[in-house]
Amino acid sequence: MECHFCNQKREGLPFRCNFCGESFCSDHRLPENHACPRVGGPKQPGHSEVIRYRPNNSERGAVPFVRSGRSRFRFRYTGIFSKVEEKHVVAASLVVALSGVLTNWMIAPSPLVNPSILFFTVAIPAYILSFLGHEISHKFIARRNGMWVEFRTTLYGLLLTAVSSVFLVKFLAPGQIEIHGNGSKETVGGIALVGPSFNIAVGALSILVSGFLGTFFGPLLVEIAWFNAWMATINLIPLGSLDGSRVYKWDKTRWAIALAASIFIVILSYYYFYRN
Repeated sequence: MECHFCNQKREGLPFRCNFCGESFCSDHRLPENHACPRVGGPKQPGHSEVIRYRPNNSERGAVPFVRSGRSRFRFRYTGIFSKVEEKHVVAASLVVALSGVLTNWMIAPSPLVNPSILFFTVAIPAYILSFLGHEISHKFIARRNGMWVEFRTTLYGLLLTAVSSVFLVKFLAPGQIEIHGNGSKETVGGIALVGPSFNIAVGALSILVSGFLGTFFGPLLVEIAWFNAWMATINLIPLGSLDGSRVYKWDKTRWAIALAASIFIVILSYYYFYRN
């Protein structure tokens, strides 16, 4: 195969970019390595337009028409996650959703919310969206700064998240993000901080709204707030490859404020659980 970026013939399977649609070698398969114009745009280092071959009018008659196997009515994926990343996101989402649903039985002697069909219909998407929102927030800020973020599950992260599902204290970090591209400490720290900040915002909003709802949605929103606060708290721990290590290196004050806010929401949630 011939790489669209380096124009060299390499052995092995071609890697097709999910964003620009071109084929690349293993060295240039990532968007930042072939200056993908669909990711980061002119901010991307080494940005260059992807040139596609388009036959002129004299050549059109000689080019055979091949009907695409894709339906024109088929939903087209916008490319938030790469093909490899999709598998990691699905696995992590399932484990996180399991941990969130079991919260209903772990925080009190009896289920805090009646485990009806409505409960599972609302709770499972809410927990999955809490996790996806965390990861998409990382990607959004990274793209605005001409960088690229990939989520990858880790074996110990998945195991700890699954095991903690049956305990009151949750470990909600089934994986880690890999930040690609050249960025300052401030940029990398901001990319890492936005994920926990999303969970803190969801947790605070859920706590505030829960007081105005009934006996079903009120407690359920508190559970969602508790879940998001734990996710933010765990990810803000300044160890290893967690978000907290990058934020702590960038700005200790912002790290401390975010961690204090997440812990405060956890305490508020506990107060609600045991008060009721």
